Amino acid sequence: MSARRIGVRACVTGILMVLGACTEPQKGPGTPDGGGGASSDGGSEVTEISPNLIPQEELFACRGAVSDAPTRIRRINRWQWTRNVGGSVTRGWTGFSFYDNPLDPNPRSPYGSYAADDSVDESMVEIILPIVDEYGATWAGPYTGSNRLDLLREDKSLRCMWEQAQPGTSCIRNYLATLLERGVMYRPARADELDRLAAFTQSVLAQETPGGGEAARTHSLSRVVTAATLMSGALFREELGTPLGNGRVELGEWELAQQLTYALGDRAPGAVPTWRWPDTSASSKGHYGDIADAARDGGIRSPQVVGALIEQHAGGVDPTRFDLLQDFGEEERPRRGEFWLSDGVANFFRQWLGYTEVEAIFKERPEATSAFDDGELSGYRAQAAAWENLLSGYYGHESTLIQQMDDFVARAVVGDVEVLETLLTSRRFFLAATRDSGFDGNATRYTGQPYGTNSEIAATNEARWRMLPEKERAGVLTHPAWLASHGGNFEDDPSAVHRGKWVRENLLCGYVPPLSSVRVRAQVGPHSPDKNARARLEEATGKSECQGCHSLMNPLGYPFEIYNHAGYLRTRDHAPDGGWMAPNGQVVLSGLPDPGLNGPVRDAVELSEKLAASGYVKRCFIRHAFRYFMGRDENRSDACTLVRMEQAYDEHQGSFKALLSTLMTSDTWTTRREPARGE
Repeated sequence: MSARRIGVRACVTGILMVLGACTEPQKGPGTPDGGGGASSDGGSEVTEISPNLIPQEELFACRGAVSDAPTRIRRINRWQWTRNVGGSVTRGWTGFSFYDNPLDPNPRSPYGSYAADDSVDESMVEIILPIVDEYGATWAGPYTGSNRLDLLREDKSLRCMWEQAQPGTSCIRNYLATLLERGVMYRPARADELDRLAAFTQSVLAQETPGGGEAARTHSLSRVVTAATLMSGALFREELGTPLGNGRVELGEWELAQQLTYALGDRAPGAVPTWRWPDTSASSKGHYGDIADAARDGGIRSPQVVGALIEQHAGGVDPTRFDLLQDFGEEERPRRGEFWLSDGVANFFRQWLGYTEVEAIFKERPEATSAFDDGELSGYRAQAAAWENLLSGYYGHESTLIQQMDDFVARAVVGDVEVLETLLTSRRFFLAATRDSGFDGNATRYTGQPYGTNSEIAATNEARWRMLPEKERAGVLTHPAWLASHGGNFEDDPSAVHRGKWVRENLLCGYVPPLSSVRVRAQVGPHSPDKNARARLEEATGKSECQGCHSLMNPLGYPFEIYNHAGYLRTRDHAPDGGWMAPNGQVVLSGLPDPGLNGPVRDAVELSEKLAASGYVKRCFIRHAFRYFMGRDENRSDACTLVRMEQAYDEHQGSFKALLSTLMTSDTWTTRREPARGE
């Protein structure tokens, strides 16, 4: 595991002048309205401009503008390609996985749904070739390759391709048209695309050794599929549309269908299902076959149809958790909560909240300063084993911290009433069972400790859903998965910086300058038994040149000091005399964009409740949802869509599905600006 380097932010020039710590900002090229650049001592400008620099009130003032976002081509990402070909996005202990493909999204993008400037180079092709070759074998017949495809068993018109020694032209073109629409491009192939692939297929078949049998044909078809999967239409999807004559273009039916299914489910419309006897992961129409049908019959243009599709596919309740079929077996699925979200919706909350980092951040004695800290240092102690089990799921016998957060989020979103408020205030958490799980023992008995409990939890959903004390937990920001993901390696690390920065940027849509803009780098002092995290942080960042940035983060992070670096509730904290004192999450907030958030705050529980009641926070949440599902930053020309999203959310009692439906039927979603010449 990689330890997180704790680098404390210091003051930045320019943008924080209002805080009395920095110099006058200078206008420069590439800075919207001249207000986005920050001049350093050397005169260089910040090149990464954040949409958070746009005043929020301007984004929620509809003045009739139409979105100025141009047409675009978007590369498929790692998760989407894996799902399209019927693979699992989880990794086993060993072995090959379609998830080994190299189509990672740009790590600098705020969300994995962004695809600006993502391309394919020679090194990526070298990595993906053996993977697509493996995928090719699955299309060589119903019983070849590692995947079994229902389509090849059911569609008798395709059999000629592997049963006939010399398939005819009509057989080849029918097979290729099916392959491209259902297994490669996920839209009807254009004539030129089909012609080129048909000519290549003829040449491959002509090279077969006479009498080579099934092995030769499997090899040939694998070559054909490999070639198909490297066509531009396989790796990139289009949002180019048809010109309307007014400087705008209207997206086509299949463009809209792909946009909808990739947003909801991170996979393409009509992708062939994986066959896992006796179950299949989708109907014979393929994944999102109803959305593919809506593209064929034009229903995809109807707001009513789109709204119904979102209602059906965004999430629901299913005790069997059939949505996890491709990733988990029948033994593992019942250990998850009964609420589910589609891949795309679940990944929005994972990426917005950033709680999947818990696996990568090493925690020294995760129970330190909690009620469960007995001072033991052995690496074999039960608490350490329990923490590792919460990261690994103890060999599949119970859920992980990340999965428990997934289920917590899913319950809030599926309920679809005051979703943001529920996310930030609910006390009902999903925990791992501590008995009758199939892997009982000391290492499992303590998995409730990060949530503050040592009580036994039976292996039933009723028992796993626990109401936690209202003074100890309130929503996602008090969940161990979020706290640990935004915490340091040691209990007295300045985790407040990471947590406060997240709140500032993701709930208040504020701007904290990047490290590249920092003039002075502060260093937190050494660990000391008489200094807690807050004392070490205040000592290191109390200088005026540091407060320009740290005043944006520290106060919002201090309420979380009632929890340690791993999310355990503290019962004690370091005292100046080297002893112990009660944990302190108190802070007085000031200068926040919503005046209702200013004033004294007791701890993270009270902060979460105040954030949940803020209309400013709600609007920031809507902005982040817009970014993820549109795959780009919002701008002032999107104001009317953002206003309508807020209206839909409010009018439907805080419905996330209503918010999505409004976005996914808006002009912003269905049309684009026709690009200017040379753009």
